[in-house]
Amino acid sequence: MNVFILGFLLLIIAPENVITQKYAYVSVLSSNDFLIPAKVLAYRLRKLNSSIPYIIVVTEDILPESVKELEECGVQVRNDTKIDTPYIKTHKDRKFQYTKIRLWTMTEFDVIVHLDLDVLPTRDISSLFECGSFCAVFRHSDMFNSGVFVLKTNETVFQDMEQKVQTAVSYDGGDQGFLNTYFNDLKYAPMYEPTRKDSYCHNFTMKRLSAKFNYDIGMYYLNNGRFLVDPDIIHYTMGPTKPWLWWTYPLFDLNWIWLDARHEMEQGSSTDIDTCIALAAANFVLILSLVVLKFSVERFVPVSSTIKPASSKESHLVAHLIFLFSSYLAVKLAYPSAAPVAAWLFYTSNTAWTATILTSIYTRLRSNATVTMKSLICSVVFVFLCHSLCWLLVVEIAHFNTRVLAAIFSIVAQQLLAAVYIWHSLILKPCYNHHKYHILPNDQHCA
Repeated sequence: MNVFILGFLLLIIAPENVITQKYAYVSVLSSNDFLIPAKVLAYRLRKLNSSIPYIIVVTEDILPESVKELEECGVQVRNDTKIDTPYIKTHKDRKFQYTKIRLWTMTEFDVIVHLDLDVLPTRDISSLFECGSFCAVFRHSDMFNSGVFVLKTNETVFQDMEQKVQTAVSYDGGDQGFLNTYFNDLKYAPMYEPTRKDSYCHNFTMKRLSAKFNYDIGMYYLNNGRFLVDPDIIHYTMGPTKPWLWWTYPLFDLNWIWLDARHEMEQGSSTDIDTCIALAAANFVLILSLVVLKFSVERFVPVSSTIKPASSKESHLVAHLIFLFSSYLAVKLAYPSAAPVAAWLFYTSNTAWTATILTSIYTRLRSNATVTMKSLICSVVFVFLCHSLCWLLVVEIAHFNTRVLAAIFSIVAQQLLAAVYIWHSLILKPCYNHHKYHILPNDQHCA
């Protein structure tokens, strides 16, 4: 009996300490391109605090296979239709939508922390659930970012939002602009301090969040690779530099933090091996196709005695254009979210073999000269060495600004050195060795 009386008194005196609120992390997935970052975020949240469920709201654009992969990662998946932006005529990309406002209807939870899929927590962030009815981070202006925000679910708030979707101004055409208009007074709210428990920071008021809860990597790089705060959440905001894209390595060093989390998630699985096998197979098919094309040209295209030999200027230009085209093709062939090292090897191999074989075909068609396999292999090795040395050079540079300059220098140097070497080995030298045609400098021709 005394136990029941004590429990009743606790409910009356301190209900907030007895009644447990229901929390959840929630993200919205509307593109299959974000499947890997979604899995990495799910892994990191589970590692940091497995007691809080992670829910991903998927729209109609997501494949069933993607949903299955998420569920295998322990994610609770909920299907929903996306809410298009009223600016759909001028903002057609998937990111311009208002689907996030449906989070207020998830009333089976008391408080939700919304996370964009391009964020990575560095430590437990469960203290955010105590911040208030709506909380977000102001970063560059008096507009907050909607990549990370906290909300108390409320069906009435959602209905009010739904009525204002067509009339409320959105400065960016998406949910971020709409939420800034709807919660316009947030800029005047106090800063949330997890350790502060007085009445001024009551749980039911809006709060501004510290930049550490939504750290924009752009600020890190603008500060020459130095943190302005110790981030609890890193937000990879810079569009073409997302950390799951292989070409962002080794220039953007914060991406390595995300990559470590990915490697932890994939440890013990065959994902890396399967990707490497797929890349190697694609590389083999490309090389085989190019070799077949080269021998077909040499076998079936007759030698012409009337063809006008290429000038030095033309052959130089063609060598550079072929190398540029080969680099572009290699980027397009590489799977964007492949492991960086494997993808760079695949890219370099494809660039080298495509450039050398296409150049040898050009030499055969324009000058009737045949390039030996030894010359081809030497050129491929030279391109590999150029790429490897430049990559290692950029990796070793600590300061971001210097690293950017080194990367630009490396790209230009690779283009010049590789194209000139290929021109000399696969165009000029075979033509000089040919018994009929030669290429002379200053645009002169000779037979």
